Amino acid sequence: MMDTVKQMYPVVNDLISFLSDCYLVFDSKEVALLDAFIKKYETSDITPIKLYVDSIIRDYEYVKNCIIHSDISNGPTEGHNNRIKMLKRRSFGRAGIELINAYLTLEIRNTA
Repeated sequence: MMDTVKQMYPVVNDLISFLSDCYLVFDSKEVALLDAFIKKYETSDITPIKLYVDSIIRDYEYVKNCIIHSDISNGPTEGHNNRIKMLKRRSFGRAGIELINAYLTLEIRNTA
């Protein structure tokens, strides 16, 4: 089935190669592979790939730091922000600050 798709749409081979290279770059934690990836795809004829690589070039320092320092995450902060936003959404149109306080009290008791 995949061979039929590849024959009908030759661009699929290019997309598979692009995605494989992309995963390799971000899993390897090597900046040299990022540079090689950019050189390989910056002149791509496929517009979405070209736009993706252009955005990597534009944000090169940030992407490079993401590869080098992949062990650092803002996940805990985002989790707390998400929890606060969820509590706010649950309280819209209701009792106001008193209900938010009750939700927070219950949340603290459940996590302790």
